[in-house]
Amino acid sequence: MSRYSQSGDGPMARPEIVLPGDRSQSHPFLDLRGSRHPCITKTFFGDDFIPNDIFIGCPGGEEEEGQDNGKALAPWVLVTGPNMGGKSTLMRQVSVLGCYVPAESLRLSPVDRVFTRLGASDRIMSGESTFFVELSETASILLHATNHSLVLLDELGRGTATYDGTAIASAVVKELSEKISTHYHSLACMVENECEDPSQETITFLYKFIRGACPKSYGFNAARLANIPEEVIQSGHKKAREFERSTMSLRIFK
Repeated sequence: MSRYSQSGDGPMARPEIVLPGDRSQSHPFLDLRGSRHPCITKTFFGDDFIPNDIFIGCPGGEEEEGQDNGKALAPWVLVTGPNMGGKSTLMRQVSVLGCYVPAESLRLSPVDRVFTRLGASDRIMSGESTFFVELSETASILLHATNHSLVLLDELGRGTATYDGTAIASAVVKELSEKISTHYHSLACMVENECEDPSQETITFLYKFIRGACPKSYGFNAARLANIPEEVIQSGHKKAREFERSTMSLRIFK
């Protein structure tokens, strides 16, 4: 792994490991600048891979100067973004190995364990559904993770209904202090404003990790990129609007 880490394309940085008890940093943190995925050099559209900065538990960038430490030192990050926007790829750039890494610089404190809940699959032979597998793995994380652990959760709750998934993801994120990515935009207190005409919904992905919440998943844009027939997309958009209206009606009568 050490040799492979030094043979990657682009700048490779030697990690600076800050031990616990250092006066300049008394709590776990990750300061990763200009990071790239070690196995990806091109985007889906053929462009060069876009590097990103990732800050957990430490101030990051000039835009945070002057902010109070309570915000700048947040120990967890909620990642939102459209389908194919690079959320899972960004999360897979975060690791703790100690070898040279594809980045401009890396400062971090050691972690006691690394937990991941990535992908979605069932266990047919043992009769466990996709959602059950998600829950059992999440339960193990909640049981064993400490405030010095790195936790990566990708699309928690995808194996069940949206409302159940949102509720579970919301409860889990309160228990964890590292990192979670999701399409459940209510976690970010956002209201979805669907494009009225899906034929006009075209997205240019910048693949930059910035502050703020993504208001929706842009599923129709992903469907168009996958060459789903336009009449199917139009029909799906119509049904989505119906679901939205019925949901709003239920909220009003409650």
